[in-house]
Amino acid sequence: MKFNLKKNSAYIIAEIGNNHEGSFARAKKMISLASNAGVNAVKFQTFKAKNFVFNKEKQRILNKFELSYDEFEKLKNIAHKNNLNFISTPLDIESAKFLGKIADAIKISSGDNNFLELINVCLSFNKHIIISLGLLDHIETKKILNKLQNLFFKKKKIKNVSFLHCVTSYPVQYENANLQRIVNLKKSWPNLKFGYSDHTLGFAGCLAARVLGAEIIEKHFTLDKKFSKFRDHALSADEDEMKSIVLNIRKIEKMRKEYSKNLSKDENNNKKIVRRYPFSKRKISKGEKINYSNIKFLRPEKPMKPIILENIIGKKVKRNISAESIIKKRDLK
Repeated sequence: MKFNLKKNSAYIIAEIGNNHEGSFARAKKMISLASNAGVNAVKFQTFKAKNFVFNKEKQRILNKFELSYDEFEKLKNIAHKNNLNFISTPLDIESAKFLGKIADAIKISSGDNNFLELINVCLSFNKHIIISLGLLDHIETKKILNKLQNLFFKKKKIKNVSFLHCVTSYPVQYENANLQRIVNLKKSWPNLKFGYSDHTLGFAGCLAARVLGAEIIEKHFTLDKKFSKFRDHALSADEDEMKSIVLNIRKIEKMRKEYSKNLSKDENNNKKIVRRYPFSKRKISKGEKINYSNIKFLRPEKPMKPIILENIIGKKVKRNISAESIIKKRDLK
């Protein structure tokens, strides 16, 4: 399936990551639930522990979370059957080369956004690359983006690369989410595409990021927030929460349509109902001038085309007007 970023529709990724905890059956089920939630893609992490971490004990733990390359290829096919893109994060060069053959797009983790060899290998596949910007302060971000542009993007691959604002903490405290960084990134590099990878609890951060212009929204996804002690479950969205993320982002996008100088049809109709009209407080005789002492302003009974109220002050009436009567433009000289 082709990876496609649309202009006015955020690309929403359900980050399954390692929340399957090494179970192919669980990963398969999560793809189905993510599809039900309405996301555009599912994302995994693909790795060989021995090529990822040095510590033998950590290797042993990570081995329990590994899925085989054959299983990942099957998961890709399952994702496609569910009309979802298949994305994964390679955590070693070997896994990157494998993903280059099957993935619709490849994600570079925050831990590897300075691992230029890995990035270069991934760019060689001519697939969309998403690079997380976690662990980089402003100066480091500027250096790495400029370096990437100079090394790779002049090869006309810039359209195939997107970046995600991310705070690499689990979970991220709301006051540390730094969502204004999205605005700064878009302003500083207007030719690049930016999104947001959310590690906060709940999903308010995803919605706020979309309001601020994030074009890709990534949120961790789980079967159950209390599934195990593995840290990612608690900060992940379950099926119902992911549905809410998708639904509310689509509502936000309708509200973020391009600025219009004109009123909507509904507002124009309501204008005829809620604008006030002049009514006589008492009988007003022919030739008498309209002033604030002989009129009052009320909403009419029926919808009427609005008039500019100030324009009638000082005008003479053409006929006698009885008390408690609406005053129309044709009644005035």
